[in-house]
Amino acid sequence: MNRLALVAAAAAAVCATLAGPAEAAPRELRIGTISAANSPWDQAMRRFSEVLAQESKDGLKAIVYTDGQLGDIQQMFSGMQLGTLEMGYFGLGAVTLMSGAAPLNVLYVPYLFKSKDAAERVLNSDEMKALYDDVAKKTGVRIVGAFGQRSPRAIQTVKAPVTKPEDVKGLRLRIPSIALLKATFETLGAQVTPLGMMEIYNGLSRGTIDGQDNGFDLSMPLKFHEAAKYWSATDHAFEMTGWFMSEKLWCSLTDAERAALVKAAQEGGKVSTAATEKLDADALAALKAAGVTYVVPDKAAFAAALKDVAKPYDGKMWPAGLVDRIRAMQP
Repeated sequence: MNRLALVAAAAAAVCATLAGPAEAAPRELRIGTISAANSPWDQAMRRFSEVLAQESKDGLKAIVYTDGQLGDIQQMFSGMQLGTLEMGYFGLGAVTLMSGAAPLNVLYVPYLFKSKDAAERVLNSDEMKALYDDVAKKTGVRIVGAFGQRSPRAIQTVKAPVTKPEDVKGLRLRIPSIALLKATFETLGAQVTPLGMMEIYNGLSRGTIDGQDNGFDLSMPLKFHEAAKYWSATDHAFEMTGWFMSEKLWCSLTDAERAALVKAAQEGGKVSTAATEKLDADALAALKAAGVTYVVPDKAAFAAALKDVAKPYDGKMWPAGLVDRIRAMQP
């Protein structure tokens, strides 16, 4: 059992075990991210800090840390589980790194969402909030909300563009250690290779991998386009950014303080969405200037090739019928 699983066991159901009146919430909440200073996520957290101070009448103050200053994602989750770190802001799907959060692999069912707006609406629905409650009890980390649209995931390659599902077969692709993403690319015949984010550039430039799967928001700042000259906009997953908090801290807050946090997260998410839209637009120009070939593959063919990927997990990894219910939420 990994460290996240061990601390999750100690943090489970902490709200239910707190006795007596809640203690005063700490005045300062540290919130960390792996993203760089001035990135959309940094801008979002700074807006979050401003709104939180206003909504809580200066009762709560968020201190922003970028560039992994508070650790990588797993370290930040561990800190939140133990109650030694208050908050984090990064990709919502990262929650699947924790034991007890497996149902949220559903986020990566290929072509589950019709658009970024649809993803944001569904991921803040009552059904998803119920899943977040369950994850909080099992892991000790609360998802306050999924606010802040991200760049859609694409396939970036070294030797040739990907225009149809068959083009993926045999490619050595760096894929995150997320069950549904791995299943997606294994179904297409790729050789899935796990690497840390900071290892991808070297992997692409040295030829140890043929490509990687990410959106503009993470790929462009790390300049992967210097080594991988083909960008294939498969849009196989629309993602959101998650506002994460120590469940121990959440349980100690008043209803008014929780409402202030949600409002601040919503407003911060708007900033992240707008900044990411600009980043995406600028990225297209930057790719062209760098001599990168940008293609839009046959997405219908990809969706057809991947239509059964989620079936083995339905009712096992997440509640039965959840994928169908999510699709039904999108007119």
